[in-house]
Amino acid sequence: MTYVELKDFLLSNADKKFSEFSKTLSNSEYKVIGVKNPVLRDLIKQHVKDEELKVEDFKIGEYLEIDFVYFGLSLVRLKSIDEQFKFLETNIKYAKSWAITDTVSTYLKKHDFDKYFAFFKRLYNSPHTYDRRMAYIVGLKHYKDKRILDVLPYISMNDEYMVMMAEAWLLATVAIQFPNEVFEYLVGCKDITLKRKTISKINESFRISDELKIKFKELRKE
Repeated sequence: MTYVELKDFLLSNADKKFSEFSKTLSNSEYKVIGVKNPVLRDLIKQHVKDEELKVEDFKIGEYLEIDFVYFGLSLVRLKSIDEQFKFLETNIKYAKSWAITDTVSTYLKKHDFDKYFAFFKRLYNSPHTYDRRMAYIVGLKHYKDKRILDVLPYISMNDEYMVMMAEAWLLATVAIQFPNEVFEYLVGCKDITLKRKTISKINESFRISDELKIKFKELRKE
């Protein structure tokens, strides 16, 4: 399959209603064809070794689904986590939606915390929104490792919604394993929006007890 054939296939399988629904959720400049993720994942799986489908032929930045396949296919074709991280450091800044950062992270190979933390420190302060979001999204894979608490001092007040929400998501997830440490972090957090978003996400979690949720909600009164 060539890139042109891939694009034609996606356009011919457009679902207008799903496109309108996805466009609202994607919160980006992308055009949305309206093809569901399972179909995109199957395409990536089927064409991992397809030499005719070359990622360098892709024209990214226009369609959400095209970029999803581009990033996913690129990652699964790389042989090591070092290569994958290098690819993301070079390219993820061109993503235009959380739908790219949050889904293609599932294609990353298993890696230890040290490799993640080095990756995080290279991206967390980038001028590019989706570099920074990616730094926190990958951290979700390490929420059970106590060393993930080393990320907390790097979190700062952030006006960009997409980055701030990733920070809140990571904090709420880390709270599953380390509730006391996250609670103490929020006590001293000066970013009121981040604090409230984190508490909201904690309240939505099925893996945090009601007793702990009440404790975190009390912080809203401060």
